[in-house]
Amino acid sequence: MISSPIDLALLGALAFTGWRTVVMARELRALRRGETEMSKALRDADAAINRAAHAVVMLRSEGVEIVAALDERISAARDVAVELEDTIRVADRRLAVANDAAARPQPAGGPQDTWLGMIESRLASGSAANR
Repeated sequence: MISSPIDLALLGALAFTGWRTVVMARELRALRRGETEMSKALRDADAAINRAAHAVVMLRSEGVEIVAALDERISAARDVAVELEDTIRVADRRLAVANDAAARPQPAGGPQDTWLGMIESRLASGSAANR
């Protein structure tokens, strides 16, 4: 008779253990499924980070190339500006000489001698000023 209540208690403990084992197995499957999804998400995130890092490196190298090209173009533009300023200065001198020649009466030697003489004098004074 005593064995019957003990058997009943053992049977109840066995049933509880079986039920708890089934619940734990389901939780373990859900955990493994979540781990697989998390692992996939981490791999995707790692790949995205690597692509972003590669893009940053490429942008930086392209930026350095662009800065170098812009520096070359700025230097060339400065050279052209200096040439244009010199051309403008020469044109102003030629205009001033032409205006002076037109304002003065023509000597007996001819207009060409007077014009050349004025250019030479202007260029000589401009050369001395540029030094």
